[in-house]
Amino acid sequence: MTNAKKDPLGVQPPPVRGDSKPVFTDPARNARVEAVVPFFKTNYIEHEPQTIVVEQLLSYLKSMQSLLGGPIDGRCLSEHSNAGKSRMIEHLVRMAALRRAEAGLPPNPHQILCIELDKTTSVATWLRRILYEMGDDHWNDRNAKIEDLEDRILTMSRRLGVEGIVGDEVQHLDRKTTDARQVTDRFKTFLNRGILPLILVGDEDAEKFFEKNGKFASRLGTPLQLKPLDPRGDAHDKELFLTFCERLDHSMVDAKIMDEPSGLDKAGFRTQLVTVSGGHVGRVCRVVCEAAQHALRRGSPVIERHDMSVATRGFAMKLKWVLHDPFSKRGGS
Repeated sequence: MTNAKKDPLGVQPPPVRGDSKPVFTDPARNARVEAVVPFFKTNYIEHEPQTIVVEQLLSYLKSMQSLLGGPIDGRCLSEHSNAGKSRMIEHLVRMAALRRAEAGLPPNPHQILCIELDKTTSVATWLRRILYEMGDDHWNDRNAKIEDLEDRILTMSRRLGVEGIVGDEVQHLDRKTTDARQVTDRFKTFLNRGILPLILVGDEDAEKFFEKNGKFASRLGTPLQLKPLDPRGDAHDKELFLTFCERLDHSMVDAKIMDEPSGLDKAGFRTQLVTVSGGHVGRVCRVVCEAAQHALRRGSPVIERHDMSVATRGFAMKLKWVLHDPFSKRGGS
């Protein structure tokens, strides 16, 4: 008689409510699962560190408007990947629109343009993408010179009332190519000519880009950062982390994603979520999103430690966010 093979990751907590395994052929469960990702893609949980950064960026954009046409400064922000950067940018756009409405001004869909950079971005593609976002019928004119594209951006942005540009994934410019250097140089021209305020956003690798381009970085002010929380070592960070988890938990119930609060801020979840996320609230959302889908496929009204364990092993550990499963009991058989 042979012994059962010991799980090197520990003994997973068993499901308490719902089925022991997920069911993929139940139409009602599938319908609920299908609502999960859209919810997490659009849900925004108020979080103090993100609010502080957004307020600083809103103040920057407002302060630059009277200086357009002459030399202006930019801003830069770096944050770890999957840590909430995209939600924060979306919140910046929403808050800018809200402030505009509070001032009695009509909505402006072009108020802030968000342009994503990639490893192939050249000066021409960067400028054409801006024109495309502004609705220029001739954005893809291959005969237009760089200077002509830039002048059209200047003219159209003034007419449309554009207040700033967010260049996302700026870490992709940290490469030794002519295209990357030219894009960086054009950023400087943007600021020198005062065409539009420029906010450059990237992951942790973006810091290397800013360090290598010291003269340009000096035009971007003090770097803004969304650092991970340290709930174990800082009392205020602990409060922020638990508040975020509680709000996320209740927002899922309010949106009818889950039937009952799961207690994400309670014992059995909170310490483990700190470990899995590394203190990044965006990663909390990512792993809870995966766990919620698993729980719903089991027919559970709540997310259980079992679902979090499955999500940690199948998602967070694959991304190297964490090297073990803190929801499982270590040393068990």
